[in-house]
Amino acid sequence: MAESCYNFKDVSSVFNEIDRYVGVENNGNVEYVHGPVKNNCQYMNNTPGSNTCFDYYQMASSGFIYFLKTLKENYDLEYDKLAEYAILWLSYKLNQNPTYKSTNLNTFYTKNIEKNEYYNNNKIQDNGPTYKEIIDKKKDLMNISIKEILKFYEALKTLCNMYSECNENNMDCGKFSNDANEFAKKYKELIKDSKNMENSSYSQMLSTLSDDYNNLKNIYDSNNCTDFPSIPQIKTPLTKLIPALSIFPVIPVFLGIAYKAIFKNKIKKSKEENEN
Repeated sequence: MAESCYNFKDVSSVFNEIDRYVGVENNGNVEYVHGPVKNNCQYMNNTPGSNTCFDYYQMASSGFIYFLKTLKENYDLEYDKLAEYAILWLSYKLNQNPTYKSTNLNTFYTKNIEKNEYYNNNKIQDNGPTYKEIIDKKKDLMNISIKEILKFYEALKTLCNMYSECNENNMDCGKFSNDANEFAKKYKELIKDSKNMENSSYSQMLSTLSDDYNNLKNIYDSNNCTDFPSIPQIKTPLTKLIPALSIFPVIPVFLGIAYKAIFKNKIKKSKEENEN
């Protein structure tokens, strides 16, 4: 049975909502922070009660915390997915500003967010991990350049657009066939990348995208809509399997040596018994 659009539609709505709260206008000449995100400025500028962020770094960092908190508190998103989505959003926001689009994501995070006292010590839920502990599980995603990680974000936004318009009571089979084909194209490009190594955050992010897409595809398939293409399964590239395969020729050699040693010892023991 296909799952509901509901959960990911909520995630998509947060992406769209927070996009209005933090960003740039007029080709980057105007930076803004609005709404509830402003409440986090006090944690970035160490001024209790302040709702003013002094630069775009503080704005993006405040939005990052708001994003994590909103998705977990309101929709109880899994921590792994929460970290992945938040990192993608942060990459997008830095790229959106011409001044910061070439920023190294890991450097930005370490300097502006990771060492922040509020971020380090506060938990989204009383019995849960801190903000920092959530992100640490996926921190190696930040070693990918913003330009590269944006490919994930673009694929995710394509999904968000499809989920936002998903109406299970009135399925329009042809409406999103172009979007589905576009997502499949982007996904295939990502899966071929050399950074797609087994058990890496890169491959796990691919798995998240795959799950989100296949959930939507199943919804449409169950309503006799067959315009959504299938996407390839995640496989470790062949070159990464070669070292493991090279072990196998060693095994017969080892067994042959072991057999000879055992046989030689038996002959020696038999000879000693005969002499006695």
